[in-house]
Amino acid sequence: MAEDPALFNTRVSERLRHKGRALSIWDYERLILDRFPELHKVKCIPARPERPGGVTIIVIPDIRNKIPFEPFEPKAPANLLGEIAEYVTAKAPASAEIEVKNAHYVSVRIRLGVRFRGTGNEAFYKQQLIDDINRFLSPWAYDEGADIAIGGRIYASTLVDFVDRRSYVDYVAGIKLFRSDDGQLFRPVARPPAGNQEGYFVETERPDAVLVAARSHLIDVLSDAAYEEKLITGIGFMKLELDFSVTEG
Repeated sequence: MAEDPALFNTRVSERLRHKGRALSIWDYERLILDRFPELHKVKCIPARPERPGGVTIIVIPDIRNKIPFEPFEPKAPANLLGEIAEYVTAKAPASAEIEVKNAHYVSVRIRLGVRFRGTGNEAFYKQQLIDDINRFLSPWAYDEGADIAIGGRIYASTLVDFVDRRSYVDYVAGIKLFRSDDGQLFRPVARPPAGNQEGYFVETERPDAVLVAARSHLIDVLSDAAYEEKLITGIGFMKLELDFSVTEG
């Protein structure tokens, strides 16, 4: 197929800027995206003081219409990482130490106290809410046009607002955030001290990290009594491996 005129103009202008050489962060990212169309996003992390000359390149593959791929945590195969490193090394200064790797995915799990409207099937609404939360946290796994953001943070207030706007949700009585670097062991996100203006949120602690939805979330279905008496923090609502852990003495 003939190249789209807009894409042609973009490609030529980028070529004139980097001239086929990887000198700046922008050069690395554009060279790789042009050479490897199977990639969705490339992020070049600047060298750290303890590693002068080091160039870390984070790649995220394009998962649209691709099978098999993990939609929540897309990763490029090892052979592709090697090809990218070999290609960009030939265009970088001899002093550059190139490292190409996949993004580090941080799973975010949510615990919510909610009351559903009407007297329908609670199990159905709980699963519906979990699916909607996953769509909100990892939209690229469902929508081909959604972007994957490297870095950033997710605010609890934004999640509460999202859930409260669902047509089948009456009210939201509380929220807790948990995070996991391996998708298995989740630890609670500490709430900010009183008077903190930034709010309650979970954020990435590494420049190569991407916040993604955990496969499941905990939904506590509340009655009016539980809401009025604020029992969602009681011992009856605590869960192993989330609210507390058991260790050997």
